Amino acid sequence: MFRKISLCLLLCATASLLFAGETAEIDTPLLDKASAVKYIENHAPVSWHNFNSGKQIRDMGRKLGDEIRYQEQVKQAASPYASGYPSYKYKAVRIYPGKHAGADVLYIGKYAKVDTFKNLIRVVSGYIEKAYGIPMEQADSIAKKVCYWNTNHYNDEAYFRTVFEVRIREVFSNRTSVIGLAKSYKNWPGKTRIVIPFTLIRESAPQASVPAVPEIQQPVPEPQTAQPPVVVQPELQPETDTAPEIPSSSETGSLPPVVLILLGILAAALIVLIIFIVRIVRDKKKHE
Repeated sequence: MFRKISLCLLLCATASLLFAGETAEIDTPLLDKASAVKYIENHAPVSWHNFNSGKQIRDMGRKLGDEIRYQEQVKQAASPYASGYPSYKYKAVRIYPGKHAGADVLYIGKYAKVDTFKNLIRVVSGYIEKAYGIPMEQADSIAKKVCYWNTNHYNDEAYFRTVFEVRIREVFSNRTSVIGLAKSYKNWPGKTRIVIPFTLIRESAPQASVPAVPEIQQPVPEPQTAQPPVVVQPELQPETDTAPEIPSSSETGSLPPVVLILLGILAAALIVLIIFIVRIVRDKKKHE
């Protein structure tokens, strides 16, 4: 258990270091290659208790996008995860690139009521709008290409294995083995994993320009007239008969007076002790 926790913390720290200063940007050149698809939709009338406005449907995707952005920028999670409300309808995970490309994966749960292409676009667009900070109109256009691209590569295991990270194929695989988007709405709830490919763009600070240093004008030397050479006589030192100074006792390293007095007292005490010991020895011999 401790090893698992340590590994998770190490992964989070590594991701925060690797992807610090980088921003996820949707791989639009890849999505531009997608061809349009004619989807099979549900045209039956919607009952009042299943009706949701366009904004309510779009907000489902927006909540996912907001949470992914929060997990990425604030929590700096190694793999940002979002579970919408209600959580059993829509989920999302961001997989960062490694040896292969990264992507976001949106899972449409089996209880989701989305059954028209218009409403599906609203969910995907709402997610893109908040997760990538893109205006709604532009997000709608990208969401259509995302859906087309996922249908073009519907359940194409060989393609996803070659181009994308392994975890993109594994995430939500316990809920459905299908990856991509089917043409028929009947295969959407519980059988859809929409992949949104992205690239990481490193944010670079503008290069600082070095301020120009003004040139310092050197003063022009004035012309000098020729001067006769000056002969300097060496200064003679007078001879003196004074003797060299004798350094004081403190300079010669002699002991201070206080130390000398203490040494004298110690020597006297030692002599008294010796005399005392000698007397004791003599008295002992006399008694014997």
